Amino acid sequence: MASVGGTESGEPEFQIAPMIDVLLVLLIFFMSITTAEILKVDASITLPVSPNAKPHDAKMTKHEVAINVRWSASANKATILVEDKEYANTVELVPYLQGRLKANPKLRAVIRGDKDLPALEIQRVMNLVGEGGIADIAFSASNK
Repeated sequence: MASVGGTESGEPEFQIAPMIDVLLVLLIFFMSITTAEILKVDASITLPVSPNAKPHDAKMTKHEVAINVRWSASANKATILVEDKEYANTVELVPYLQGRLKANPKLRAVIRGDKDLPALEIQRVMNLVGEGGIADIAFSASNK
């Protein structure tokens, strides 16, 4: 005699396939509702080392814009990148920053300058951020 949903001994059988289906649906659900707030950082930049550097506050990530400043010693030139876009003409950066500040009044500019970057270039980027209306500026450094 055949039994429904059980083994020959009459004990219920544990079926794992429906459980995996439910877990996959839950995984997809949580992945779709979670937003990833990540600063667009340039891996080619070697940050200066500061033993007193404070760890990044993850709660501020959604209120930050990363301004990556690369230094090319051979060309003796700085390159500014924001959100994976290179700004050769720095005048275009000011309206972009003003628009971001208008959308988020708590916006903070995080300047990520290469360790060999001259201070004059950092000052130039700070002036651009100020022209964009952003008063909250942070600098990125490594503590290692």
